[in-house]
Amino acid sequence: MASTASAASTALLTDRYELTMLDAALRSGVAGRRAVFEVFARALPPGRRYGVFAGLARLLPAIESFSFGPAELDFLERERIVSEGTVEWLEGFRFSGSIDAYAEGECYFAGSPVLTVEASFGEAVLLETLVLSVCNFDSAVAAAASRIVGAAAGRPVIEMGSRRTNERGAVAAARAAYLAGFASTSNLEAGRLFGIPTAGTVAHAFVLAHGDERSAFAAQIEALGISTTLLVDAYDTATGIKTAVEVAREQGHAGPGAVRLDSGDLAELARQARGLLDDLGARETGIVITSDLDEHAIEALAEVPADAYGVGTAVVTGSGVPTAGFVYKLVAIAEGDDPAAELRPVEKRSPSKGTLGARKRASRWIDEEGIARVEFVLPGPSQEADGMPPSWQARELQRRVMTDGHAQPLPSILEAREHHRWAVRELGAEAFDLSPGQPLIPTRYGGTVALVVVDVQRDFCEGGTLAVEGGNLVAEKIADLVADERSRYAAVVATRDWHINPGRHFAPHGEAPDFATTWPVHCVAGSEGAELHPKLASVVFDAVFDKGAEEAAYSGFEGRDNSGVMLAAWLAERGIEKLDLCGLATDYCVRATALDARQLGFAVRVLVPLTAGLTAASTEEALSSMAGAGAVLGRR
Repeated sequence: MASTASAASTALLTDRYELTMLDAALRSGVAGRRAVFEVFARALPPGRRYGVFAGLARLLPAIESFSFGPAELDFLERERIVSEGTVEWLEGFRFSGSIDAYAEGECYFAGSPVLTVEASFGEAVLLETLVLSVCNFDSAVAAAASRIVGAAAGRPVIEMGSRRTNERGAVAAARAAYLAGFASTSNLEAGRLFGIPTAGTVAHAFVLAHGDERSAFAAQIEALGISTTLLVDAYDTATGIKTAVEVAREQGHAGPGAVRLDSGDLAELARQARGLLDDLGARETGIVITSDLDEHAIEALAEVPADAYGVGTAVVTGSGVPTAGFVYKLVAIAEGDDPAAELRPVEKRSPSKGTLGARKRASRWIDEEGIARVEFVLPGPSQEADGMPPSWQARELQRRVMTDGHAQPLPSILEAREHHRWAVRELGAEAFDLSPGQPLIPTRYGGTVALVVVDVQRDFCEGGTLAVEGGNLVAEKIADLVADERSRYAAVVATRDWHINPGRHFAPHGEAPDFATTWPVHCVAGSEGAELHPKLASVVFDAVFDKGAEEAAYSGFEGRDNSGVMLAAWLAERGIEKLDLCGLATDYCVRATALDARQLGFAVRVLVPLTAGLTAASTEEALSSMAGAGAVLGRR
């Protein structure tokens, strides 16, 4: 094969495992099956109130250029990365699937799919690294820029971070920052490619090279005109300002267009500069502040007489730009090779890294005053988000941006910039609060229902120290439910008795338990009897809540997860309002959990066939009390 480089191709801007997965999928036959991948963030960066989606206009052309020419194929073959059959498959590869996505400039929240890829598994899996590298970088920059623009409160901000990142990243960062509201960029390639206004005059080297400020300022004004910005802090700031005004006066003007402050106590220097300029009659001369600014530094300068800011490092790299955290996950795949084959939801169940299966749609609900209140992520096109006030309106967040591998026309960067301005205002005044906090609106999934599995532990099942007849069968039924219908639930959690020294909850040594307030020793923390039933070993719970360490505890809402978070708070953080309850025992812990849930305002359905009680009489009484509290007794 030829070894000449293919400059236009983006195919090797990827990780090796994308190609090795394809190689194996072609061998297994999975590569040709229709699949759906979603891009989402599991959480916003700590303390952030919202994210900003960006990079789509860069991504779609990169996908259209994702092809394997002679140079790329020669490399794959020479390095033995894939088999000969896969090389032949790649030779004619062009992405032919569809992509739906958020608009650029849209605000996003955890769990909501900002981008959905539907194509054969083989095609879709190849795009992961390219999609994430573009969207993660551009969105991280846009989110940082949006916060900075909010802090600037209407004063223009210049993007000047090119020297703090790689040369291509600098162009992408300039575009993302402008999209999020920056007024201009110092990067000329970004100006050429995207039509972004450019700004910039001189560095300290220019002043120092002339030996004195008067000569440097005169040369700069002569070359760039009186509206230029003079850098006045190379030596002494006050002297520099006076010299700048004098040089401007010599050319018949009251003062230069602006002066720039780049070092020292910027707040105090800006106040002194404004006073000095006014005293010298240069009232129209502006003040531009630069020097490692971020949103917090700019917020602290709110009362300072500055006219514009220049921001570099904090918008393109460093602590000011935490990653967007997007992941690219398979959520559905066809049962067979037929293009019309039904899509089967798939999901990852690892603790803290779980995914919700099925292709989903996202909508943002807006109240009567135009303020966003909640984000719904629902599987399929037909389900409706219930419980919303009739006066609220839903705004669908995704639109088709690529069909059969061809990009659809996108809004201009000016339109995307305006969309972002509008999207931030839709979040309300809190969007401009820079203090750490929770996301501005919650994300709710699949009707906001969680499955709560109550105390299905070895000691409560046949063979345990406090066995409930039918416990083993309940465990089996719950495992089947989760295996078959997990995608219906926003979360699946478990509670456990986890006793260390619960006092009179255990019958004293030598006394018989009364099976009402005192019980045999059971579910001792760390013991085999405290473990969840073996039938639940394959279930990866989103969280497990332990209760009763030092005192009697029946309700799951008395439990805490391994971070110390109580069940009610954990559910509220995820926007969950409805619970399906199952487990052991119906007449004690299930009952107590259901009654607490109703008192806390949750809608509750008790899956009665997936519970078992100690006695028939107490079970019937428990079911009656739960129904009386407003719980629905499900007979599924």
